[in-house]
Amino acid sequence: MKFISILVKEGRKEDLKKKYSSKFDDEVLNFVLGISDLQDFNHKYTDFILKALDPNSDIDMNVDIAVGLVKDFNKYQSQLIKKDINQYNSFTELETALKPFIEKEKEKELEKQADRIYENDKFLVIKPKTEEASCKYGYNTKWCVASHSSGHFGRYTQGNQALYFIINKANSTNQNYSKVAVHFDNSGDKRYWDTQDSPLSQREVNIFEYAFPEIIDAIKKDYKIHAGSITDRFLTQTFDSIGENSKEIIIYLNSTYNLKSYVAGFRNIPDLGFGHSEARLSISLNSDKENKLIDEYQVFITYKSKDEKTFTASIGFMGSDKISEDNLVDLGLESWGIDVTYDIGRNPVETAESVRRHIALKVLDHIKNNPKLLQKIGGSKTVWKSRYGYTFGKNKGMIKKLVDYLDAGYDNGTKLDFLEYIGTLKSKVVDGKKEYSRTRSNEFSNPNRWKGQYASFFSAAVLSGIIQYQKEGRRFIIKPGPNFEAFKKGELKAL
Repeated sequence: MKFISILVKEGRKEDLKKKYSSKFDDEVLNFVLGISDLQDFNHKYTDFILKALDPNSDIDMNVDIAVGLVKDFNKYQSQLIKKDINQYNSFTELETALKPFIEKEKEKELEKQADRIYENDKFLVIKPKTEEASCKYGYNTKWCVASHSSGHFGRYTQGNQALYFIINKANSTNQNYSKVAVHFDNSGDKRYWDTQDSPLSQREVNIFEYAFPEIIDAIKKDYKIHAGSITDRFLTQTFDSIGENSKEIIIYLNSTYNLKSYVAGFRNIPDLGFGHSEARLSISLNSDKENKLIDEYQVFITYKSKDEKTFTASIGFMGSDKISEDNLVDLGLESWGIDVTYDIGRNPVETAESVRRHIALKVLDHIKNNPKLLQKIGGSKTVWKSRYGYTFGKNKGMIKKLVDYLDAGYDNGTKLDFLEYIGTLKSKVVDGKKEYSRTRSNEFSNPNRWKGQYASFFSAAVLSGIIQYQKEGRRFIIKPGPNFEAFKKGELKAL
């Protein structure tokens, strides 16, 4: 029974290959049939895509659009008039049918991106939290904060600044006052702006505040909460503190090199509003004779106060392409990140240095056993760092099953797919999502429950270079690693 789902999927693939062999060549068919999202649907939508796809079009782009459309179709299918995807004759027709549902959901998402501060039958006061929300609620005005991709929203909301929009829900006869923007600067001083982006005079402000005291009180009360956090002011200064810190492993792997990670920055990103900063990470191998920059990343930090003594930070990395191929060692930090709680220090500069040192240290700890880095030091494509007690001296046991699995062509599966393939786990679909259970049990649960299964084995297999992970959306696909073929030949060596 465990092979039935695989056989059904493979059968559908072969049927589709035969059906469309005269329309597309093998390269296109293999590409479409190998898309993981379509495989997740057991290819029930692949026939529609191949039928509607123009063989003379940009295949990559149109398939990408089509996969997005069928995912949306699967999501909204029960609400559509035509519930069979084969009733649609083209991607355009399907896109038109889906458009109202997608726009409605987008509208709901935008509503979540603004806080409602006050509302009665005539007026609504909102505080936009994103540029998108600012553009939505500032529509039909000349406010600079209501223009897309201008960066003004971030500049007017960073630090202790805040924006509020007072919106007349009726059709106002005075267009200038149908919407009024209230801006608080970092010092807490406020100014009012009409729809033409002209500041209200002091006389107009006095009349406005006299006529609508409940609205003004609601705005003042919210701003007091917004600007009252000493921690947020501290963090704004911390993550705009330029400096540099590094950590180093001396005589790395008994070589002539020291492995060094170096973090330079921080600088707040005003376009994204409060709580976003960036820095630069460089990783190098240094010796008395030379300094080799081997990988470099832009660092993005999202931070927020947790309480008066601590704050949380999520740290991610984006690779740089400025390093020459001779020195480049792609350490793959894009698929890794740091989530941590830090203590508030005595001053912003000291705290910034502490955070940079911590990032440098965590990066070193993460990369020190990276197979590509070990190979560069070891000077052999078949050298790896022993860990977790696995030696992989012979191709037998669990590692043989994994190698055979990849050799059999199953290179689009996750760890859980492999464990299901060898009979350790079984799965079923519950509410459109897969749940897993041990083979001899019927206690099915969320995939997260099983992520720790054989964790040491898979980590060792990655470190040895026998396999590697490739991120596709939220899934980490098992692929042959740089030492895959060497291992099969019995040439894998440990340092």
